[in-house]
Amino acid sequence: MAQDWYEAARLPATKDLGAFIGWLKSQGVAHQVSLEGSQQVVRVRDPELVDKVGQVASEWHEGVSNLVEADQPKQSLLQIKVASAPVTLALLCLCFIGFALVSTRSDLMYDLLFYHGMRAFQPGADAWFNIHQGEYWRLVTPIFLHYGLVHIAFNALWLGFLGFRIEAVYGGWRTLLLMILLGVISNIAQALVSFPIAFGGVSGVVYGLFSFVWLVGLLTREPRFQLPPALFPLVSLLMLISWTGLFDAIAGGEVADTAHTVGYLAGLSFGLITGLITRK
Repeated sequence: MAQDWYEAARLPATKDLGAFIGWLKSQGVAHQVSLEGSQQVVRVRDPELVDKVGQVASEWHEGVSNLVEADQPKQSLLQIKVASAPVTLALLCLCFIGFALVSTRSDLMYDLLFYHGMRAFQPGADAWFNIHQGEYWRLVTPIFLHYGLVHIAFNALWLGFLGFRIEAVYGGWRTLLLMILLGVISNIAQALVSFPIAFGGVSGVVYGLFSFVWLVGLLTREPRFQLPPALFPLVSLLMLISWTGLFDAIAGGEVADTAHTVGYLAGLSFGLITGLITRK
């Protein structure tokens, strides 16, 4: 997943870029600065930001702008690009549709579960019954189903928080592939321990995205992947506490701890591979 860098500006080698680099960091812009002859070349990772960064650099160098917005930015470039994250937005919409199907007990809901059908619950049947029938979409679709307002609200907030960042850095197709892999892996793990009890939710994917962002951010120092220092140990601790059954009692049902943990570990694995490739 190595990324190209795109030239956005050239400034004199004698120019102190401290204020300009501070502005780039405040806007969450992944950047590089290199000395080439008598010039300092500023490159950015996102080609869509080349014109914006180049314009700001030119105005700052000519004294038109003093970059005061670097201290108190009204809107970061990451926030501006939220609307251009189609994969994350599409997944959020599908999750809300899944929540509506569960709430209304629509027949379509049963076609999205990992396993369903009277034959699947006969003696000798297993979690793979429907998959063996060629219904391969069931490997993914349980992530859309949500049981209750708290369930969908919690997962939607985290999915947006993490998904927008990943899509801004790695683009739509890579983000989609990552989400599908995390969904399939966490669903399979949960199905093996939950059969024949139905399960659903995108939280296995969310835990995977969280550990992915944390580890890639740690390895590459990607500005958009920098999370509050206390967040990773807190989320990890809550995941372990959930295994005690405490959250089952609060939620009034069984929490998919296996999906959470397996998704979390898969995210770390993908994050390690991505981080090492990106650094190289």
